[in-house]
Amino acid sequence: MWKPGVQQFSTPIRVQRRQETKVNGAMDISYIDADIPLGFCNWKGRGGSESVTAGTVVVADTAELTLWYRPDITEKTRILLQDNVKLAYEVTNVENVEMRNQYMIVKVKRVVNG
Repeated sequence: MWKPGVQQFSTPIRVQRRQETKVNGAMDISYIDADIPLGFCNWKGRGGSESVTAGTVVVADTAELTLWYRPDITEKTRILLQDNVKLAYEVTNVENVEMRNQYMIVKVKRVVNG
């Protein structure tokens, strides 16, 4: 079994969890820091795709992260690359590698309107 080394986890990230509250009957979504907000991962950019929607260019930037297992990261989590709010990625898939609770692979996506 392949096991990542600590030297590979060199990219700083901030983990935020979704907080949903009802305001006048509609859901208001905000994000707050997780219990352990900062972490390090191996960040691999997977490129992106461009499309035109209603005359506006939309770019979907995707990446794949490898990090030590954290049960608090789910599809309702947001990852900030290098603690920058402008680089906020939504988690699209979480994989607990071989179900060993040792490390995980997380796929993220960020949509940018041009």
